[in-house]
Amino acid sequence: MAQQGKDSGGPAPYGWSKDDRTKVDPSAAEAIREAQREVLAGVRIGTIRTRWQQQGLGNPRAGTKRMAHHHVEQILTNPRLVGYRTYHGEILVGEDGEPVKGNWERINTLEEWEAVCAAVAERKQKHPGKSLARKYLLSGIARCGLCKAKIRGQINNRWQPGSKATRYTYQCSVVNGGCGKVGRVGEPVDRLIVQLALEEQRARAAVTAVPTDQQWSREVELAEVSQDIAQLVDAERSKQITVATLLQLLPAKERLRDELKLERARFYKEQKQAEAKGDAANLTVEDFFGLPVERQQEIVLHSLSAVIIHPAGRGSRKFDPSLIEPVWR
Repeated sequence: MAQQGKDSGGPAPYGWSKDDRTKVDPSAAEAIREAQREVLAGVRIGTIRTRWQQQGLGNPRAGTKRMAHHHVEQILTNPRLVGYRTYHGEILVGEDGEPVKGNWERINTLEEWEAVCAAVAERKQKHPGKSLARKYLLSGIARCGLCKAKIRGQINNRWQPGSKATRYTYQCSVVNGGCGKVGRVGEPVDRLIVQLALEEQRARAAVTAVPTDQQWSREVELAEVSQDIAQLVDAERSKQITVATLLQLLPAKERLRDELKLERARFYKEQKQAEAKGDAANLTVEDFFGLPVERQQEIVLHSLSAVIIHPAGRGSRKFDPSLIEPVWR
């Protein structure tokens, strides 16, 4: 049944109709595509999981209070999204050496799906076992104007809703290897940097265009290698060559095919990431602060490599923008 591309039965995977597993559920499919765009734009899967839990998305198991991280990741990278049939968790390959296609509607194009899979895999390699969660926009981006150590946000425990006190500050910390002599109220610094970054990206968007419709240049080469593999397998099956000859010729072809597929995935990942991040120029400051903080950081880091916070002197309470120095890319 699997080799014929038939469905395996059971509960419908998220994205397809519960009544007909071959038909796409439009609302669920759009939720998947939106989450994939967020991943490409730098949003953590953990952030998407939290939002999905709040909105009741993802078909969480009955009785569970928290959706598993790997469950959301599997939904967003499921080979079924492009029609590939899997067997015991692996993409099933037919006698022609190509993935077996299932008899259901697709949610992604191959380029979209490969881009998301590459982005997820790349993030795991860069940050193995490390939490990417952030609470404050400039944590890890801001630096002390005196010692140049990284500055992180710190919550103000005396802040209460409705009070005039600041909610958080950016403080050079001795504990983190800094001098401890520079600190600044967080909100006005964030707002200034966001305004500068968005203005820079609007100006850049007005004179440059990101080519998001280019096709990968080695598609023909990949098709030829895949055809060579299929022909070798057919030749062995029809006794034109021996198994020993097949096993001598096949590995090099398979390595080249896999290298080309990886290159294609990376190409479309960068292209789709450019699409996902390209809408920042149209954001207002208020829209910006409505985004997940990791997406906010991606936008800022697109324009800036760091923000230097210079000392303001004792007793100075009025915010002075000239003491906040953006370091442009």
